[in-house]
Amino acid sequence: KSLSIPFILDSGAAEISISKTVEKQLLANGSITENNYLSNGLYRVADGRIVTQRRVLLKKVKVGQFTVRNVAASIGGDNTPLLLGKNFLDKFSNWSINNSEKTLELKI
Repeated sequence: KSLSIPFILDSGAAEISISKTVEKQLLANGSITENNYLSNGLYRVADGRIVTQRRVLLKKVKVGQFTVRNVAASIGGDNTPLLLGKNFLDKFSNWSINNSEKTLELKI
């Protein structure tokens, strides 16, 4: 019932962003159901446009030893990059990037 996929850390993204492809995989394995969908959201993209995207509540997102529960994700197109956004990072009291180790450091 889990899906292991790489994300890009993007502290400038308001929410986690997944692709339609990942959405289909999560539906197929039962990680999300129709009951997990939220109201659509408006997002400003890098070129300044504002787009509407569907949203879903992810039951849990695990990064390393940390699990965050009930976190919203926007759903982009099939080739949308998978972004680990600010709403995930905000679940922690502190987070930082260790440039020499190339790691994300999270503190509850």
